[in-house]
Amino acid sequence: MKILQIPTGGLFSDGILSCIVEYMTAMDKSGMEIQVLATNNPEKSVVEKVENSGCRVVSIPFPYRKKNIVKYFLALYKYISKEKIDVVHVHGSSAIMSVELVAARLAGCKVRIAHSHNTTCENQRADRILRPLFNRSYTTAFVCGQDAGRWMFGKRKFTIIPNGRNLKKYEYDSKKRIEYRNKLGIASDALVIGHVGRFNRQKNHEYLVRVFSEVYKKKRNSYLVLVGTGEKVDEIKTLVKELELQNNVIFTGVIENVSDYLSAFDVMLLPSLYEGLPLVVIEWQIAGLPCIVSDTVTKECAITSLVKFESVKKEPEVWANEVVNLILQDRNDSKEIIFNEIKTAGYDIESGAERLKKIYLKLVS
Repeated sequence: MKILQIPTGGLFSDGILSCIVEYMTAMDKSGMEIQVLATNNPEKSVVEKVENSGCRVVSIPFPYRKKNIVKYFLALYKYISKEKIDVVHVHGSSAIMSVELVAARLAGCKVRIAHSHNTTCENQRADRILRPLFNRSYTTAFVCGQDAGRWMFGKRKFTIIPNGRNLKKYEYDSKKRIEYRNKLGIASDALVIGHVGRFNRQKNHEYLVRVFSEVYKKKRNSYLVLVGTGEKVDEIKTLVKELELQNNVIFTGVIENVSDYLSAFDVMLLPSLYEGLPLVVIEWQIAGLPCIVSDTVTKECAITSLVKFESVKKEPEVWANEVVNLILQDRNDSKEIIFNEIKTAGYDIESGAERLKKIYLKLVS
């Protein structure tokens, strides 16, 4: 069985790729050949991450979807036809997934999965125009949660594929807490706020920095650690300098072992303008971290009592007060309770990967 995974936004260290890699790493891939299409020029570390999961990164003669969608469509159609792909699994957040799904249909692929990872999209006009075509081009609907399903498929049938995680990988480790605070140059008694995500409009980094500015006024021994990169990183660095916070805001860039750094943090903030079901919030809860999340984010991400929702329409000081007034628990003591809650919610990757393989086999047969 040949499966082609297509993250429509390209191969980046983002939530969608993380979802693919986690499932493929945990899955028994006997009898399967799984390929992941690069629609960009991915970094070497990203390619290695995919290959380490047991998948092969592939490209087509014209991979740049955004530059010339017609050339991309034709190249993809030819590739799927030539390789005789059994399953095309497309990951995205809008009806623009029609491009890949129609190419697969014309190439003779019988199983075409549309996987919704968000609750809205950037290009709403194109989404509206392509909806009728989209609804006729997929054979199976996957979603990360109920809200993402309603956004993408309405009242049509869909299957929830939880964004599962390896619980042991993300669990709190007191030794790592000391080690990674030392790496960051942060004292053991400091308050450390974390965020993981691409620097783009959706993640709302400007608001996040202004929240930290208010926290810093109240508690000088505090730090903000921003993990990731993106088009707005220089703009945010400029804002940090303007607010004279450069000694207390740390930009790590892209790091491959984010799970290790989570032990060093005390609280996580996610003031996103919108999200599907954010993988990072699942990871943060596994690590036992309190999370303050924008109320525009689906409530489905709160699979434990660690998540609190707040509005980004409120002044940053409101969020800052929430952070400063948090009563931090011993994360070792609460670990077993948290793990049981996460397993009950269906986010253990081992059982999730076994279930997904059974779905693939059933669809093809």
